[in-house]
Amino acid sequence: MRNLHSLASISTLALALTACRGQPSKPPGEVASTVTPQDAGGPAAATEQARSDFKNVAQAYAAARKDGAVRGDECERLSGEFTKVYKQHGATMAIAQFNAGVVWEECGQPDRAREIYEGLIAAVPKFDLAYNNLGVLYWKKGQSERALELFKKGIEANKLSARAARNNVAGLLRDQYVGSADLNIFKEVETALQTVLALDSGNKAAYENLARIYYDRGHRKDTSYLVLANLVVTQGLRVLAEQGLKSADLLNIQGLLLLERDDQVNALRSFKAAAEVEADHVEANLNIGFISIRFRDYATGERAFQTALKSPAQQKNLELWLALGVAQRGLKKFKEAETAYNQAVKLNAGDPRAYYNLGVLYQDHLAVQDEVELDESEKLGAVARKYYVKFAATAGKNKAYAIRVLESQDRIATLDENEAILKETKELEEKVRVMTEQQKLADAADLERRMAMEKQALAAEAAGEAAPAP
Repeated sequence: MRNLHSLASISTLALALTACRGQPSKPPGEVASTVTPQDAGGPAAATEQARSDFKNVAQAYAAARKDGAVRGDECERLSGEFTKVYKQHGATMAIAQFNAGVVWEECGQPDRAREIYEGLIAAVPKFDLAYNNLGVLYWKKGQSERALELFKKGIEANKLSARAARNNVAGLLRDQYVGSADLNIFKEVETALQTVLALDSGNKAAYENLARIYYDRGHRKDTSYLVLANLVVTQGLRVLAEQGLKSADLLNIQGLLLLERDDQVNALRSFKAAAEVEADHVEANLNIGFISIRFRDYATGERAFQTALKSPAQQKNLELWLALGVAQRGLKKFKEAETAYNQAVKLNAGDPRAYYNLGVLYQDHLAVQDEVELDESEKLGAVARKYYVKFAATAGKNKAYAIRVLESQDRIATLDENEAILKETKELEEKVRVMTEQQKLADAADLERRMAMEKQALAAEAAGEAAPAP
């Protein structure tokens, strides 16, 4: 997976967020869907009757998919009809049996598809597509070594083509290259992809994988490969446009190449273009999110991160949760931001950054809200102090966090000063309260005295008026 550079400090975030760079390519790779004998380079030995029988089933399949997918009883019926064509005409219609497996995959029953692919490999060992789709099933299960073995067998079975298998070999080896920077692996990937493009100059997946491997090498080791990556992206987008196609992956890599030149504005445009092509494109949405919070466009950032979280793999992406917390904090969604930071802690309690951000959340946001009374503000400040202490303890002597540790100490000092000021404020408030009460009592006593005097005066005046005349 290709994502953004390290995220610079953002306002009170005060910690760099490193985006997930160099993660494995997402399975399942390139899957061969239902195809025709012509698409698969079907055997010339297939009779006209065989082709006619296949065409009839293919038309039934197309009709069933008009509502978007094959489902329910259609699965059993269509798969069975493809298998019937295969049994009637043998190896020349291996493509029919392959399509029977694809139907089960589409219907969400990979085990039944696996049985068909395995049987087809045993019966027609030169049929490369069965190796490819079987390899994809293993890749989905996380068994990448077995998947790679099957993809390579597919290439051996059909050295003149096997495009899907070659692309998937490149995808898996590219993941290994990212983890090892082994130039032998790089050359194998490059050769496989160049072979695919020599056979099929409009192969979308080959352009995507070749651009990725060039970008990986250019970003990690040799910047001259960034130029090659840019050439592949440019050519790939042009060739695909001529076919009326678009590639979210190529647009995403185009954005990464623009970031290498620190052109964040145009990079963001490329990432958004990728998301327009593929709304749930994980990498593009991550990159949109990271750049958006740099520009303090927190609403866009939150939407992009929430989209990326639809991918189960991203649920374990600590960087995403930290950045989501930043976006939600910027939107004053303080409860949600706290949840995001706590999720980051759950993923890796040894990473100090979430503690710092929780401290900032409590100190700079929760404790200073207008409706918060002094006592509550003091309690919230104490929580912030606890998080800063936890941050410093977790960061230890890690040089990457040395400056932030000093900042956390300054923040603790500020909280201590605030606590002292609050204490003085409370004491003053108490003195004012006592003085106010005393003044009230004095005022009441004075009022009572004045009223008594007035009463006496009135009484004396009344007594004088009632006295007899001399």
